[in-house]
Amino acid sequence: MNSQEQNWKLGTVHAGQDAAWAYEPSYAHQVVGGVERLVIAGGDAPVTLLRELLEMLPAELWVLYVLVTPRGSGNESAAGRYQSAQKHSREDVLQLLDRYAEFLNGDGRHNLWLAAPPVGQLVYDRHDVIYAYGPLPSMIELLKQKGFVEVEMVRVPVPHSHHYHERFDADQDAMLQHWEWLKSDLQETDNL
Repeated sequence: MNSQEQNWKLGTVHAGQDAAWAYEPSYAHQVVGGVERLVIAGGDAPVTLLRELLEMLPAELWVLYVLVTPRGSGNESAAGRYQSAQKHSREDVLQLLDRYAEFLNGDGRHNLWLAAPPVGQLVYDRHDVIYAYGPLPSMIELLKQKGFVEVEMVRVPVPHSHHYHERFDADQDAMLQHWEWLKSDLQETDNL
């Protein structure tokens, strides 16, 4: 469901009515394909939490911006995976997060990956969930200090809706011009 009138990123649908969805600050520890990760429901400020978790990764990072549902027209706003052409310093990535925090927190058109292989990565997806790989004990300690509780599973509402807001269209275009990106096609899993 796409609505410009709604003022939220992720909604839940009951009896044909769409309403804003908010997670309780929580996390689940999982092993998927032999790889450990945390699935974090980031509360009301996921990008703020992403910034804090980023401090636990190395100082140089790859960035992948996945534009799943673009708004606007032209080649600059095409759906796709936008991989940074080079690694960026943590400071540069923090500045990117600061510049686009409202856009990332408030609009459901995209996913953002911050990676420092082989140490770890953070994936902030359009369902307002952060997938964290890497120094999990340190990350869990931070989450506990912030009042997050461990749960068996973080559940995305079913059914749910994504909202894409006209007020962020300029941010989408600016994000795609922010750095030099190497564009590739979306993968099947990007639109889940």
